[in-house]
Amino acid sequence: MVKAIGREARAVYNAGQALGMTFWAPNINVFRDPRWGRGQETVGEDPLMNAKYSVAYVRGLQGDSFEGGELGERLQASACCKHFTAYDVDQWKGLDRFVFDARVSLSSFSLTVLKSLFLHAFSTIITN
Repeated sequence: MVKAIGREARAVYNAGQALGMTFWAPNINVFRDPRWGRGQETVGEDPLMNAKYSVAYVRGLQGDSFEGGELGERLQASACCKHFTAYDVDQWKGLDRFVFDARVSLSSFSLTVLKSLFLHAFSTIITN
């Protein structure tokens, strides 16, 4: 399905009906707290499944094979994975995500949790 989205995006762009080729997808937040309210946008709470799904999504959207390999002459479309660590603030104590400056430190998360839970999918996409 994602390959079809990438092909369609390239066709719309080639027809002059789009200004860019970047898709803000996939959403690779690890869904840990149902109070966040946007769980339907995510793969779930399993970091390994999240990483595998995300790699396949990016490869499909960009026109690569799901097994990896060389891309063609150009990307079919460009994936921009979202959201990086400490993003889950939509409306909190009168703040919204456009003005909130999350100051995340190692006291917010242990380094192990940060690497294994939040950064795992991002690093897997980059290395695969």
